[in-house]
Amino acid sequence: MAAAYDQDTLFGLLAIDEVDRADCARLLERTDDAEQVAPVVAALRRSFGSFNQIPVDEPTQDPLVWLKAFFTLTPRVVAWSRRHDIPDRVIRDTLADVGRHLAISRRVTGEFGLQTWRWLTYHFTVRIFALGRLQFALERAAPATEVDGVIKAGDWVLAVHIPESGPLLPSLVDESLAAAKQFFAERFPQHPVSVVTCDSWMLDPFLLDRVAPESNVGSFVRRFTPIGHSSDGHTDALYFVFRTRDLSRLDELPRDTSLQRAVLERFELGETWQVTWGYLKL
Repeated sequence: MAAAYDQDTLFGLLAIDEVDRADCARLLERTDDAEQVAPVVAALRRSFGSFNQIPVDEPTQDPLVWLKAFFTLTPRVVAWSRRHDIPDRVIRDTLADVGRHLAISRRVTGEFGLQTWRWLTYHFTVRIFALGRLQFALERAAPATEVDGVIKAGDWVLAVHIPESGPLLPSLVDESLAAAKQFFAERFPQHPVSVVTCDSWMLDPFLLDRVAPESNVGSFVRRFTPIGHSSDGHTDALYFVFRTRDLSRLDELPRDTSLQRAVLERFELGETWQVTWGYLKL
C-alpha cells in the first residue's frame, strides 16, 4: 500500500470543499470503524484494475464507511495510475468527483454525507477516467447492448458519463471524444475500443422531441444511435436536473429551460422516464 497522504494533500487531491473538510477530518480521526472499513477496502482492492470484471462486493451500505475506504485507497489509486502513465491532470480531474459528490449530497440533504458512494466505486477500482468535459469507463459490453456488426457481448467499450461540471458544449464533447480515442489506445492497447456507449434518461425519445437539436443537450443525445434497450428510471431525470427525487415538490420546481419543462411535463402526463441505451463510433 502506498504511503498515506496528510489531510491537506488528500482533501486537495479529492477537491473537497472547505464546508466538508471538518467533517472529513473527523471521519479520518475515528478509530471505532476499522472493522467496518477493512472489508470495504478489501472489496475494492479485489476489483482494482479489473475494469469491473471482478464486481465490487458491498459488505455495508453505510456511505461514510465507503468514504473512509476511499480515503484509505487514494494513494493506491494514484500510484497505480502513475505506473500506467496516466497524466496527473487526469488523475486529479477524475478524483475531483469525490468533492463534487460530497457537495451534491450536502446540497440535496442539507448535511454531510455521500449519497452516491456506489458511483465512486468506479474511481476507486480505477475503471473510469475524466478526459476533459466527459468521463469514460472501460468495461465489457453486456448481452443486452449487442448491435449487429458493431458491438458483441464481451467487447471492450467506453461507457460515457457526464459530471456536473459546466455546460455540455459540443466543442468540449468533441475534444473529450478525441482525447478518449487517443488515451485508451495508448494506455490500454490490450483492451481495444472503438465504440462509446451511453445509458441515460437523456436518451429517452421523449426528450428528443422537446429540446432543440442545436441545444447542448440536443446536440449531445443526437450523437448516439439507439440500441433498443431501456429500463424504467422514473425519478432519474428529476434527480439529475433538480437534485431531488421528491415527487411532491413538482409544483415548486423551476421551468426556466426547455430541459426543465420537459422533465416536469412527463410527470404531469403520468408517464415514466426511461433509461435508454445508445452508441457512437469513435
